[in-house]
Amino acid sequence: MAYAQPASSPAAQAPAAGDISIPSVASLGFKHRPVDFEEELHFKFWNPLHYYRALNQHRMRLNLPNPGQFEMLNREVKGTMLTNFMFDGGRADLAKILSPNFQVMHTFQLGLPGQPSSFEFAGVYADENTLMHGKMDTDFNLQARLNYALSKKLQFKSQAQMASSDSQSMFQAESEYTGADYTANVKAINPSLVDGTGIYLASYLQSITPKLSIGAELLYQCPMPKVQETSTSFSMRYQPSADRVWVAQTQGTSILTTSYWRKISEKCDAGAELQLVNIASQGRREASCSVGVKYDFAASTVRAMADNFGKVSMLLEEKIAPGFSFLVSGELDHLKGENKFGVGLNIES
Repeated sequence: MAYAQPASSPAAQAPAAGDISIPSVASLGFKHRPVDFEEELHFKFWNPLHYYRALNQHRMRLNLPNPGQFEMLNREVKGTMLTNFMFDGGRADLAKILSPNFQVMHTFQLGLPGQPSSFEFAGVYADENTLMHGKMDTDFNLQARLNYALSKKLQFKSQAQMASSDSQSMFQAESEYTGADYTANVKAINPSLVDGTGIYLASYLQSITPKLSIGAELLYQCPMPKVQETSTSFSMRYQPSADRVWVAQTQGTSILTTSYWRKISEKCDAGAELQLVNIASQGRREASCSVGVKYDFAASTVRAMADNFGKVSMLLEEKIAPGFSFLVSGELDHLKGENKFGVGLNIES
């Protein structure tokens, strides 16, 4: 049996005291406009911000790693080769840690034939955002470096060198931005606001896949007024696994450098570097190949390197005690008939 519902009165429909009523769009005077999907698609097609947002969303989905710095693409090979570790003659490095953020270093270099003995004093201060390093030798050559992190991604760097000769004095300022999957850097060397001379570089390195990254660097130099030169360099780094790295770099259109690094075991790694030079204006066309290996023992490290010019070199670093190391280096140049030998001490307290 159906019962008729009583008609609601205006008093019953009125909101009770304390209730909040939500106004409708029509009551506010706005008219509903239907979405024109063809017009919206046309707007996205001609809007460059749409492609920028779509590209960023795609990069966020890939979760690519940061590729590092442009000038440190072949950092593994540099750590294996002897190029940055070789020395000759007698040398002693004494380091004193004065605080967790500050230390000083003394470097003594014994004189070689035709070169006087030298002494160098250096100081380093570092914290979470700042790095300051300076050193001076007996010839009053001063070198200073400052790195300051403006934020977690933006960093400012500067270097200065003052020497007795104006040709050896220099100033360099650069700014580096480290993104999630890219690194951008701008650099100025000896810039002059008066005549516009100097060297200016801009580089960009981008991760394409978790294993592949590519980059480019633009060089603009003006050694004197009305004399300008530009060149473009490209680079590629491919790391299929954690124990091997392939790197290829160009310097303009005249120099091509390729390198391969392989970690053979936990204590041994090896690297090879090939450089091709073709400068038609100077009539220079040559190639060089270097092979190096590094082996870490329990208390020592051995580095050895050989190239296609008949040069063989080796460096032994023996850790005798905590904070005390003994170094022996040697180099044999079979084509030139020249030999070099060095002995060094590293003491840290």
